[in-house]
Amino acid sequence: MANNNYTINDIESLSFRDGVRLRVGMYLGSADMQGVYNAIQEIISNSIDEYYMGYGKKITINLEGNKVTIADRGRGIPFGIKEDGSNVLVDIFSKPHTGGKFNDKIYSGVGGLNGIGAKATCLTSLTFTVVSCRGGEAAAATWYKGNLDSYRTFDTKCSDGTTITFEPDAEVYNVEPIKIDFEELCERCKNLSFLTKGLTFELVCGDDKRTYCASNGLTDLLAEYVNKPIHKTPIYLEGKEGDVTYEIALQWTKGKERSFTFTNGLYQSDGGTSITGLKTAITLFMKKKFKGEFDGDMARTGLVYAVSCKVPQPSFSNQTKTKINNPELRGICQKATGAALSTFEVTNAAEMQSIVDFLASEKKAEQAAENARKKVLEATKNIEQNQKRKVFASDKLKDAEYLGPDSILLCVEGNSAASSIAVARDVKRYGILALRGKVINCLANKDEDIFDNEEIKLLLSAMNIIPGKYDSKKLRYGKIGICTDSDSDGYHIGLLIMAALHYLAPEFIEEGRLCWLRSPLYIVKNGTKETYYYTDEEMASRKSTGGVVQRNKGLGSLSADQAHASMFTPEFQRLDILHPDACSTDLLERLMGDKPAERKEYIFNNVDFSTIKE
Repeated sequence: MANNNYTINDIESLSFRDGVRLRVGMYLGSADMQGVYNAIQEIISNSIDEYYMGYGKKITINLEGNKVTIADRGRGIPFGIKEDGSNVLVDIFSKPHTGGKFNDKIYSGVGGLNGIGAKATCLTSLTFTVVSCRGGEAAAATWYKGNLDSYRTFDTKCSDGTTITFEPDAEVYNVEPIKIDFEELCERCKNLSFLTKGLTFELVCGDDKRTYCASNGLTDLLAEYVNKPIHKTPIYLEGKEGDVTYEIALQWTKGKERSFTFTNGLYQSDGGTSITGLKTAITLFMKKKFKGEFDGDMARTGLVYAVSCKVPQPSFSNQTKTKINNPELRGICQKATGAALSTFEVTNAAEMQSIVDFLASEKKAEQAAENARKKVLEATKNIEQNQKRKVFASDKLKDAEYLGPDSILLCVEGNSAASSIAVARDVKRYGILALRGKVINCLANKDEDIFDNEEIKLLLSAMNIIPGKYDSKKLRYGKIGICTDSDSDGYHIGLLIMAALHYLAPEFIEEGRLCWLRSPLYIVKNGTKETYYYTDEEMASRKSTGGVVQRNKGLGSLSADQAHASMFTPEFQRLDILHPDACSTDLLERLMGDKPAERKEYIFNNVDFSTIKE
């Protein structure tokens, strides 16, 4: 229900101080740590502006707890009492619409516009002190919680410059505890140094002292952030058009796309017109190289790029200056970037070709990935449709009568083995999946080929394993039993099944659901009694030497009775759970992976070929 008692007495007028402290987000972006860092940035930016105007080559930043001191060697802030009685130094930090940046006479091409940032920092601080030195005279002003506490002038032998010390107020920045991180300050100042050739940033926190000074501008930024470059020489251009100066730098890498936008020494996290112009030029250039087949995102694959502009009257999207809006910057930066790319193609033809080859390879890989995504979607759809049908239309799968956590799907090779096991099994508990051809090696093939493989699709459907969405509660069978011949071919099929599950559903193996149902390699007959041996070692160590020995070449050589007795009775069944560990997983990946050299090295170093009988 609406409040009908809304009257003129409910209308409030806040002072500038109270308005800033109550609505700090309007002035510094937020009332959390990001707002604190923005406050620090505002003071640093004023010192940078002095450097841009030709004064002061060093900025010193000291952090002690949450107290920050920023000192420069610029001209010093003007101070004194004007004819109207106003205190200039005090007004600069506490009175709205007071400053020296409202025209181009004193400052040009700087970040400050309205003189609000430093005021917001002052008024939202627990304590704030500014000391300005000019020509042997100095003035100092101190605020507590945004209220002026003291002001004095005095003679000094200090060099010209401004020193500001402040501590953010927890009452204002109340979203989270205030904890200024020295590493974060260093990272910000390092980035700022790339925009201010020759300006030194010295940061001190206790015994930790860092210094940043870039002599090559944005190319130093690339050197800092570029790993695994595609081309050795950065693409770089700086120049001036009208009142706008610009600097661009870009380099393709094997890493992720990363961009930096700066205007008048300030970083724009949300980009803006200048970076848009740069992106447009890259897209148009690569479209010509690839005859219109490239989109912008693909053209910028792995690209690290930066643009820095200085404009007389910057237009930012908000007080925190996270986006630059000047429309002229788009055309200027697009033209400059296009020229830089064209020049680089002429002067560094081989390196440009390496960029083109890299992007062509990435496009091919992206297409393969897209094809793989389509195959995964098709496989997922197929699996889900099979679950709805309940009974599969496949002559390769013979389901158990009762599905669930206690049932086991036996993966056998070929029709002969499937027929033998089908008769020998307990039909209530065991299902059979006949593999009429080897499962594709999932550790050495592309996804699009893997999900196009009929054996893989049927295995996933039979188990109800959906790629990327494994859920043990929805499995049709609680376990898989590898059921192959006891020879190298059978072992290879087992490895292929292991590789498939390791790649597609590693959780299945980790949960102890993958087993090997051993078949006897030897059967020793003594009258009507048969004894089963599953390895050469077991056969060699048997105590009795009597009886008729039958060596089985494969499952197909077992009668249904022999298969049942040796593989499905508690007395003889060998259903070994395959427990993975770091060593066995690494070995599986080495032997079944796509690097033949590693496989060859392992085989020749670990296999005694004299013992091989097949």
